[in-house]
Amino acid sequence: MSQSSVLTLSLQVDLQYLSDVIAEGADPKSTDKYGQTCLHEISRAWNVDVMRFFLEKGADIQQADAYGVTPLHVAAALDYKEMICFLLGMRAVELVATTMGYLQTALHFAAKNDATTAIGLLVQHGADVAARDYKQRTPLQLAANRGRSEAAHVLLELGADAGVQDSDGQLCISAMIEQMAPVAHLALNQFHLTDRTTRQQFYYLHLLEPEPISLRQLELIVQNGKLDLIMHPVVLKLITVKWNLYGRTGAWILLILNFLFIVSWTTVAISVSVVRDEEHPYVFPEDWWRVLVVILALGLTVAEVSREVAELTRSHRKLRRWRGWLQRRIHDDLRRVHPMWPQEQHFLEKQIEFVRKMKPDYYRDLWNVFDWLVYVLLTAVFGIHVADILIVESALREYSLRLFAVTIIFLWLRLMKHVRAFREMGPFIVMLGNIVGDVLRFLFLYVEIFIPYACAFWIIFGGKGAVPSMQTVPQLLYSLYRITLVDEYEFDAMVAMDAMMAYLLCGTFLGLSAILCVNLLIALLSDTFQRVYENAQANGVMQQAAVILQVEQSMPSLRALCDDRYVQRRCAPLGEFCAEHFVTDPERHEETRKIAVGVKVAQGGGRSYGPEPAEPGPKRTEEGHEGAASSITEPDTVQLQAMSVSPTHRTAKKPTDDLKFLGKHSTNS
Repeated sequence: MSQSSVLTLSLQVDLQYLSDVIAEGADPKSTDKYGQTCLHEISRAWNVDVMRFFLEKGADIQQADAYGVTPLHVAAALDYKEMICFLLGMRAVELVATTMGYLQTALHFAAKNDATTAIGLLVQHGADVAARDYKQRTPLQLAANRGRSEAAHVLLELGADAGVQDSDGQLCISAMIEQMAPVAHLALNQFHLTDRTTRQQFYYLHLLEPEPISLRQLELIVQNGKLDLIMHPVVLKLITVKWNLYGRTGAWILLILNFLFIVSWTTVAISVSVVRDEEHPYVFPEDWWRVLVVILALGLTVAEVSREVAELTRSHRKLRRWRGWLQRRIHDDLRRVHPMWPQEQHFLEKQIEFVRKMKPDYYRDLWNVFDWLVYVLLTAVFGIHVADILIVESALREYSLRLFAVTIIFLWLRLMKHVRAFREMGPFIVMLGNIVGDVLRFLFLYVEIFIPYACAFWIIFGGKGAVPSMQTVPQLLYSLYRITLVDEYEFDAMVAMDAMMAYLLCGTFLGLSAILCVNLLIALLSDTFQRVYENAQANGVMQQAAVILQVEQSMPSLRALCDDRYVQRRCAPLGEFCAEHFVTDPERHEETRKIAVGVKVAQGGGRSYGPEPAEPGPKRTEEGHEGAASSITEPDTVQLQAMSVSPTHRTAKKPTDDLKFLGKHSTNS
C-alpha cells in the first residue's frame, strides 16, 4: 500500500465527528456479523493516527473477531509496515495470539500472503518462526504450500527450519522443490553441515525420506526435471547411497533381462528368414533350438508385460491415494477459511481442480509409451508368424519378414531405456530424445516445401518414360528426397523433356530444401547438443535417479533385501571426511596459538593426547562455533551413528547440537 493512499484515507476521516459520536454513546468495541471491530478495518489501510485515536477512546487492540483474527493479523497479512510498527509498540499486543480454526499467528498470516516486510518486523520483535498451526505447519511450511517464494526465502534467512514435518506427514521441503526451486536449493543447505574442527561433513538424508503417502523429495525432483536441485550435494549423496545400496544391482538386472529379451527375439527373426520349404517352416529334429528360442522369447515378453502392467496399476493406485490425501488436506483448510479473505478460498479451490486433472506418473515417461509400441509390434509379428505356420502362404511369410525387420529396430532402441542408468550414457540418451523433437519441428517446415514441389514435378515430369525415376509416385517422392540430400538424380532427362521447368523446379527446390531446410536442421541439432552438453553431468544424474526410482517401485523385494530402512538408520546423519581445503584466518590463527601455548604452560608439559595440528587455529563450523584442534585421525570415510535424529523428534534436536557435541568430543579426546 502506498503512502499517498494512506494519507488520502486519513484526510477523509473527521476525527472530531467520530469523537462526538463516541461521546454520545457509540461503542468503539462494536462488531459486525463476523465479529470484527473498527480496528480490523483501520489496520487494513487507514493511517496510524486513526488507530491511535480509537485506542484512546477505549478500543481493545487485542479484541479478535469470531475467527480469532486480531488487527495485527490483518496488518501483517497486508504488509502494512507503519501499522505493524505501531501495533508492536503497544505492550498489550500478543505475538502468540492465534486464530480460532487455523490456530495461526500473525507470522503465519504474513508468510502465506508473501508479506516479507511484516515477516522481518515480527521476527525482530520476537515472533516465533517455529510456531505451529492446527496442522503443525510452521510459517515457512505454510509459505511453501501457498507458493510464496519471497516469504519462504526471508524465513530461511531468519533461521526457519526446512526439515520440519506437519501432522499429515508432509515435509516443508516438498512444496519448495515443486514450486520454488531456487528457495529449495537454499533450504537443502540445512541438510548438509560441515564441522571444520573435525573436518567432517554430515548429510541428514533421513529427513528427506519420512513421508509415507506424499511424494518423496527425489521423486519430486525427477518428475519436475529440476536439474539445479539434482546437483545439490545432499541430493547427490542421497542418489549415491541408493545407487550403491540397491540401484546398481537393480539396474544391471533390468539391463541383462532386457538384453536377453532383445537377443532372443533377434534370433527368432533371423531364424525365420532362413530359406525353408514353404510347406515345412520348421523341420524336426533339426529346428528344436528354434522352438526353444521362441519359448524363451515369449516367456521374457510375458515377464516384461507383467512388470509393465504392475507398474501401470501401481501408478494409478498411488495417484488415487495421493489425490485423496491431498484433497483431505485442502478441504481441512477450506472449512477454516475466513469469509473476509475470499482469495484464499479461490486459491484452495484452484488447487483441488489442479489435483483432479493430474494424470499418473506412468504416462509422463515416454519410455513407457515406447515399451507398449514394442509389445504391440511383437504381438502383431508373432501372430502373423503363427498364421504363416498354420496357413502356408508366401504373402504371409513376406509380411512376417517385413514386420520382423521393423520390430528388431525398435527392440534394440529400447535398450537405451536401461543403459541411461549409467551416468556416462545418460546425457547422450537425453540428447537423442530432444533431437526427436527437433526433427519433428523440422519435418513440418520440410513438408510445407516438399508437397507443392512434389505436385509440380509430377505435373511436368511424372508418369512419363522420359524420366524413369519419376514414372510412379513413390519413385518421384524418393527422387525429391535424393535431391534434398544432393544425391544423383536424372537432371539431364528432365532438361531434355522441359529445360525451362527443369532449371526452375530443380534450382528452387535444391535451394529451399538442401540449403535452407538442411542447414536449419543442423542448427537445431547443434543448439540441442550444446544445451544438453552444458548440463551433461546433471542430465546423467537425473537419468540415474529415474532408474533408481524405477527399481524402488518395480523391485520392492530387492530393496527390502538391501535394508529398506537403511537411510533412516544409517544416514541420521551420514558423516564423512571432508577433503576440501580449509582456510584459516591469520589473526585467529595467532590468537589460538597463544591460547595453546598458555594451556601447555598451565599443564606443565603434561601428556599429549594427540598429534600437534599442522595448522593450529580455530576451525569454524557453518554456524560459527569455534572448536579446538581435533586429535581424531582423518579416514577416507567415517560414518557417525551416535547423532541419530528421529523423524518424529527432529524439532527437539537441531543439527547444530550434533556439531557442538562433536566439538566437545574432539576436545575431550
